[in-house]
Amino acid sequence: MSDLHQVRAAIARAGEYSGGATVLFPAGDYFLGSADDTYKLLSGNRLQNVRFLGERATLSCRSVAGVSNMLVLEGCRNVSIEGLTFRDDGLKREINWLGAAAIRLANDGATGCENVQISDCTFDSVLGALVCREGNPGVRSRGVRLSNVTINRSYYGLNFQHDGDGVTARELRCRDVKRSYFPYGISDHDIELEAIANETGFTDVLISCYRRNTANIRVKLTSRGKRGGDALVNLDHQNEVPNLAFRNIALELDVDDVDCRLDTAILFRAMDRDKKIESRTTRRWEAISLDGDVRICEKTKLIELTSVSERPSTLRIGPRLARHPRLPSSFPGFDVEIARS
Repeated sequence: MSDLHQVRAAIARAGEYSGGATVLFPAGDYFLGSADDTYKLLSGNRLQNVRFLGERATLSCRSVAGVSNMLVLEGCRNVSIEGLTFRDDGLKREINWLGAAAIRLANDGATGCENVQISDCTFDSVLGALVCREGNPGVRSRGVRLSNVTINRSYYGLNFQHDGDGVTARELRCRDVKRSYFPYGISDHDIELEAIANETGFTDVLISCYRRNTANIRVKLTSRGKRGGDALVNLDHQNEVPNLAFRNIALELDVDDVDCRLDTAILFRAMDRDKKIESRTTRRWEAISLDGDVRICEKTKLIELTSVSERPSTLRIGPRLARHPRLPSSFPGFDVEIARS
């Protein structure tokens, strides 16, 4: 039996109180039903000052076809989600695409989400723990804080698609997640995460440029048990708009227990419109900082530049990474500063 209608009714009642309300989930499993290309199982429209509070409670669904969303927040402000577990019993990671995203931030007309906090939550077998995807161009969601969040056996951890600025994450743990952090077309992220036991071959942290510059991102990544794949971290240009840039990207890595099937720790790449790698590109990587302790197999490259920028790009290598025995001797297309101490 589904609890969908009761939970929807509780959220609707909370929306009637602009001064603040709590949607309380006592201990138990709240089944939202089967999901079949359902845009939203639960939604909150223009909620303000609402707290979703779980007491050892789980929101679950069972995906049977297509992509859906368990909880969609549309144009909401000052919303917190605490102490809940989200689970999709029908996720099939080997199928593109079959599964439910747990939480999705969306705009309502000209209003985006603002000041959303997610804390003490667990996500099991979901398509994505948090997804923020551009709706109306020019309408942005901003001000997202995550703390003490665990994501298990999922496809995406955090995914920001040309929307979702001003994001902070602390104590973010991704275990057996295909892609832990995947942002593009956003700015002002400060992310600290663990990526553990990724044996899927997917890149843990894929930071991309598609139609907008991607800027002002700090990522502190702890990686353990990475098995195979082209990279741990990839700064990846996709040629939808020419002459875009990554700007002010800082990466700090703590890497260990990596097998020899991993090609590269840090990858710089640009693709043309046919998804072929460009040896030379007009896209740029500006003010990129790399540092950390990277313990990798002797067959794994530390840094690989598969594409050389024809326009000025800048790179800073921090003192710990500068001591790595396989630091490249040259960085074509970059003005490089190497901090030796």
